Amino acid sequence: MKTTRRISLILLAYLTCCFAPSETLSLAHHAEARGIFNADGKIPQAVQPGRGTQTNNATMTWYTGGEARLSLDPVPMDMESSVVLAGTTTEKTLIVKVAKKGGAVRSNAVPLAADGSFNVRYLLKDGSGTYTVTFYGSSQKNSLNYQGLGFFTHTALKALPANLLHLELNNEVLAFVTRVMGTTVGRGECWDLIQQALDMNRADWTRPTSFGLPLNPETDEIKAGDIIQFRSVKITEHLPGGVTRWETLGAPDHTAIIYKILGKKRYTLAHQNIGGKRTVMTSDVNLAKATGGKYWIYRPVALMIRQDENK
Repeated sequence: MKTTRRISLILLAYLTCCFAPSETLSLAHHAEARGIFNADGKIPQAVQPGRGTQTNNATMTWYTGGEARLSLDPVPMDMESSVVLAGTTTEKTLIVKVAKKGGAVRSNAVPLAADGSFNVRYLLKDGSGTYTVTFYGSSQKNSLNYQGLGFFTHTALKALPANLLHLELNNEVLAFVTRVMGTTVGRGECWDLIQQALDMNRADWTRPTSFGLPLNPETDEIKAGDIIQFRSVKITEHLPGGVTRWETLGAPDHTAIIYKILGKKRYTLAHQNIGGKRTVMTSDVNLAKATGGKYWIYRPVALMIRQDENK
């Protein structure tokens, strides 16, 4: 009589690893409307890029103390479906919140160079209309509490071209993961790896777990660099020799990056906080053998484009 051996392998991911702590955006009580000045300290005059076409620069309204911590270059108002955000800041964390009147609101980190400079083209993805662009900052890196610096409004005249609406970032996410493999990212929580991969590449995502464009693993092509979110997923595999292997991903939640495609619903994952190890590592998963729980897959897409990439 053959005796069936059972092997149980459980990978635990703490609930906190996949959810960002609550962020706080605070505004000063006083604000002052002032124009954005040129380097010579003068208000920039309108320029004429084409016959009969006049462009003006946005008027910035500063919250108390904001102008001392953020220097914003003149913002041209003639861009039809995007806006250029460039300047320098003394803050260690810079957040831009873009809200369309009567529509969507996005709050995302602006990647800063070592000297505090930034220069990005922000893609306005919610169609034509008026957007309010508000900057928040913190003197702490990766802070969760921010103080309002200032805001301006911008009117998009046209919808964003289709080729920019879902500009994929899979290669950039994979390059980041390869670079940090074997190290601890952030606090070592699973969510921290994805957060840094997306923020550093100026991705369009909403905290805590809307990581990009939702995909259907049954009908959509899944690619390396996609993000996967697990909710108490149980996998049962019957192996040769009467061995049964159990695996749980998410207790109750876990987040990972699909590092390689091995087949239909079979992936190599890159993740951290696995089995108590808080370094980035890889492991294989066969979701065709899932017997419980849920999972979601997202395509990382761009929200901001570095200006030197746009030339």
